[in-house]
Amino acid sequence: MKQRLQSIQNNLKNNPEFQAKLQDMKPKKSFFGFFMVILVFFIPEVVSLLWSVEINGWMVDSVQSLPKDIGDLLKWATKEMFNGEVSWINVGLGVAFLVWLFKD
Repeated sequence: MKQRLQSIQNNLKNNPEFQAKLQDMKPKKSFFGFFMVILVFFIPEVVSLLWSVEINGWMVDSVQSLPKDIGDLLKWATKEMFNGEVSWINVGLGVAFLVWLFKD
């Protein structure tokens, strides 16, 4: 198993197509690249932590005019996304992208 994983790792390191795709995914070293990582990974966590109660209340009021099944789905999704807790996976990905941004 260990040999198989090393073989896969070596194939990925030597595959120019994979390396090109990986470099395309890397955030660019600029203010815009830094800002986008912050905007995508950290700002939603701050909004969820600070305003989850207001967002959930607004969504419950807003879905009254929608059909019941769509309204229930939106209420459920909003409560799942804006629950007042920090998603450590999202924060971890943001930190990883920031480290990757400044590496090299």
